[in-house]
Amino acid sequence: MFVFSNLATSLDGKIATADRGHFFLGTPADRKQMQVLRKRSDAVLMGASTLRSFKGPLRVKGAKRSPLNIVVSSTLAGISPKWAFFTAPDTKKLIFASRRAPAVRRRAIARVAELVLLDPRKPVAPQIVAELERRGIKRLLVEGGGAVMWDFVAAELLDEFHVTLTPWILGGATAPTLVDGAGFPAGGAQALKLTRIRRLGNELYLTYRRSP
Repeated sequence: MFVFSNLATSLDGKIATADRGHFFLGTPADRKQMQVLRKRSDAVLMGASTLRSFKGPLRVKGAKRSPLNIVVSSTLAGISPKWAFFTAPDTKKLIFASRRAPAVRRRAIARVAELVLLDPRKPVAPQIVAELERRGIKRLLVEGGGAVMWDFVAAELLDEFHVTLTPWILGGATAPTLVDGAGFPAGGAQALKLTRIRRLGNELYLTYRRSP
């Protein structure tokens, strides 16, 4: 499976404000690029924090078929089955959650989407990739947030990074970044290779590939 990501960041590396409010960092051109990348995917994945902020489905505008919509949430906390993400009739939904998620939450989500339970003792991303490969998914697009990005980066499962660098400064010690999580130790950082750079107005569109 080919796994690639697409996120917009502020100049200081944040993908959202500290209060996690819904805020478009990028211009309409960035959102057009998002649509281009979604068209290239079989499935689009986001974390629970992104869903709680956005609440809507991940669509390809004007297309007859949208990619499989995937959400990763360890406990399913703060997620409502009444949100547009779940009620939209034109998208297929798949939710990955930990087996430790409360049964009452699991039952509520299972009524509106397909639910797959993950083993909390094992890394998350490899379990997700294995399940999606079993289903025939060949191209997976990851749209954040930072914790989910770390799951895939730490497991060396993200092959390509699409990053829109936007002219904003957000600040905030607790604001999410492109990749959060535990982080790599000194000397253990993951190396990338810049394969494309494009400027549109005040935005830079960067594409990186994971180095061998």
